[in-house]
Amino acid sequence: MQRVSKEAPLQGNQTRLWIDTDITIGTHGKLMAFRDVDDGYALGALFRSQEVDIVGLSSTRGNTDDIAVTTAKAKEFTARFGPNSLTVTAGAAVNFEDDKYTKATLPDGVKALAEQLQQGRLTILAIGALTNIALLLKYFPELSCQIEQIICVAGRRSVDQHFISGSHQPRPFRDLNFEFDVPAFRKVLEGDVALTLVPFEVCQQVWIHFKDLEQLAESNQLSRYLAEHSLGWYLEWKAVFGAKQGFNPFDMVAAAFAINPQWFQSKQWPVAIVEAPSDTEHKQDKPYLLCHPDLVSQRKVNYLVEIAPSASETLLERIEQNDISAFVLGLSHINVIVDDVDSASKYYQRVLGFKPAFDEQGQPMDYRGVSMAQFNQDAGLAGQDVIVDVLFVKHPYAHIYLELMKYHKPIGNRELPPQPRTYDLGGPRHIALEVSNCNEVFNYLKAQPDAKMIDPRSSYHPEKLDGFPITFFYWIDKYGIQWEIEEGRRVGTSRGIVQ
Repeated sequence: MQRVSKEAPLQGNQTRLWIDTDITIGTHGKLMAFRDVDDGYALGALFRSQEVDIVGLSSTRGNTDDIAVTTAKAKEFTARFGPNSLTVTAGAAVNFEDDKYTKATLPDGVKALAEQLQQGRLTILAIGALTNIALLLKYFPELSCQIEQIICVAGRRSVDQHFISGSHQPRPFRDLNFEFDVPAFRKVLEGDVALTLVPFEVCQQVWIHFKDLEQLAESNQLSRYLAEHSLGWYLEWKAVFGAKQGFNPFDMVAAAFAINPQWFQSKQWPVAIVEAPSDTEHKQDKPYLLCHPDLVSQRKVNYLVEIAPSASETLLERIEQNDISAFVLGLSHINVIVDDVDSASKYYQRVLGFKPAFDEQGQPMDYRGVSMAQFNQDAGLAGQDVIVDVLFVKHPYAHIYLELMKYHKPIGNRELPPQPRTYDLGGPRHIALEVSNCNEVFNYLKAQPDAKMIDPRSSYHPEKLDGFPITFFYWIDKYGIQWEIEEGRRVGTSRGIVQ
């Protein structure tokens, strides 16, 4: 039985999103105890949500103190289920107070985040310790104004509010992301960057039940992966904690807020870090991150208090979906094969008002004498000597791109085909669609009986172009129309050569 989506797709501009994650799904801690699986659910939902444009992903610590583990797992998970255009970078290997970095030796994850902030404002989804975020604010304070908000899983209303999910849980859960690196959190609170806290109380309103795992196991590769790696975690919660309903996917709740804040009710409350007797360690004190209207603090944050029941159902439905609709983002461009790209550009400027196109760095989208093995592979020309000129023009009002392409090698038919009549079957050389995940769409189309790849060999597959954030492939529909599926160029922007 398939889920029925209770909400129509959300409209509006995409949120530029950076993800900082301590993903450890499928790994084990002490005594073979399973590590948390919720980062996998968060990433899976985000990879399949059009509301966000994920511009980068960095690893952090939290579920483990070994940055190598979270980095490897983030790369593996993204390679299997994420977009080819998404780069995973390693975060800090030590806590913020143990910082021995200089601006030049900062972790790649921090430097990559800084580079994205220099390109535009974005939201940071921090679903692990805040070490990388604190380092960014320390070494790039001028970029704090570029942060739309930071979303993190942390906080509680009082020291008497304990994190209990089961009837015989031996001790409360820690406020892990906060307690793992408290100085990092203090650094974030020092400034005025907008901060949204996703506390335990709202995460506990969302459960993954055994029936959810059964349904996930019957769907696609992503959902089966999550189900298989969640079974041990589910049984541990049931046996050790006495959780009868299942388990709470904490980080997926934070991802839900990044996808659609309207699913939540929130309060603008003062926040403070206070010391009090620990609820997790005997006869010790520990810091608590408190958020409450009666606190004496000038620093206020957005504190989530309730989530709509339909939110988790919608996200699980997205994770489980087998249809293609969620991956198609819009029309990318129309390809035209011409005898000379310069004369063709002038023609389309004269007759239709097209203008030269520029990439995000302000450089003309003009590429001459291109010879690239990845292009040959994905264009169905593997093993051939291929040289092409590529020139893009864009309509200033319709925002449609034309890709004017001149083949120097190989030499094709030099005569225009007969002009088809209005009611004749057929179409242009290819129509390109921008998608969020080229590999998912490739696997889907390859399984369709009335769709064929341009290259029938089993080895044909999408490849990322060397030096460009573009992955693509060609397929031909039952009416002979050639389509390109392209990933790596968000709708409304142009980044490098595309085919």
